[in-house]
Amino acid sequence: MKNRVGLLGGTFNPIHRGHIDLGLQVRDAFSLDKVLYILSARPPHKQEMHIVPAPIRFLMLEKALAPHRGLEPCDIEMKRPDFSYTYQTMAQLKEIYPDTEFYFLSGSEGFLKIRTWKNYKTLLRELSFIVVLREDSAAKEVEELLAGENITPQYNIRTLSKAPSIYIYSYSSEKLFISSTLVRERVKENRGIDNLVGKEVKKIMQEYNLYEH
Repeated sequence: MKNRVGLLGGTFNPIHRGHIDLGLQVRDAFSLDKVLYILSARPPHKQEMHIVPAPIRFLMLEKALAPHRGLEPCDIEMKRPDFSYTYQTMAQLKEIYPDTEFYFLSGSEGFLKIRTWKNYKTLLRELSFIVVLREDSAAKEVEELLAGENITPQYNIRTLSKAPSIYIYSYSSEKLFISSTLVRERVKENRGIDNLVGKEVKKIMQEYNLYEH
């Protein structure tokens, strides 16, 4: 039987409690063996944005995930000298873990931009996605996009279909409002962030004076 592994990619600038909550919720709902948090070291779509150096972001990622079983940091994209694209990462992961079924986690906002991803048709054809809705109203937009790609979405997560499949998943959590942008804004405004990030992450942010300007 193949291992089932979720993949959550991001800049994690910084990682926050919402990221953790998402991984735990999806891990349990889909009975995944683990969720890999893939740090995007040099995201091609955020070239104009100031991003904390990858080693510091990865350190925060390690500290934040350490207390949670089945949530693991992944530095595979940090080891590349240039921009990293999802299709490259997937090809590499499949070589490293040939007996693994992968499920790529994506918020509905990001998934609706998938046609801008490099080699996106290959990804849709070869990879299962779990599209997480912040609002149920986004389901219709996702369905319309998938219809344009001749893909029927799945909603029954208790009986997983043969891969690759696209699952539309919704859950309720008080942490859905949290974003990295909100964390950075709060720090810049010298406001509290204890309900947004873990203690170890906050400690690193203070040590390196992150997001203060």
